[in-house]
Amino acid sequence: MKKDRTKKVLIRLTEEEKNKLQEMAEEKEMKVEPFIRKTIFSNDIKKLSDENEALKDENRELKRFEEDLRKEYREALAEMKSTYEVMISANEVIISSLKETIKSKQVLIDSQETKKGFWSKLFKR
Repeated sequence: MKKDRTKKVLIRLTEEEKNKLQEMAEEKEMKVEPFIRKTIFSNDIKKLSDENEALKDENRELKRFEEDLRKEYREALAEMKSTYEVMISANEVIISSLKETIKSKQVLIDSQETKKGFWSKLFKR
């Protein structure tokens, strides 16, 4: 039994849209009218909608993951900076200590030079 298909729906398309619609129907080896009917009433739209939602969820998850990575990076960078500053401070203390040691050694050398006799100073012994 053939369905009564006497009702019409009019849609307005540009020439480009109409040509695209015809191409899509031809790809499926269908005429335009049955192609439109099948596309509108098929579950393909529901599948696409579900896929779209799944992609949106995945995108949100990836954005959260990216933000977590950025946060970890900032924390690691701050920790490295802190460690670097501590190392610089420790190096400054070591350098200062070495300078003091050199000064004290120089004072010791100078004092030993003054204790040497005349002939030792003269011949640098």
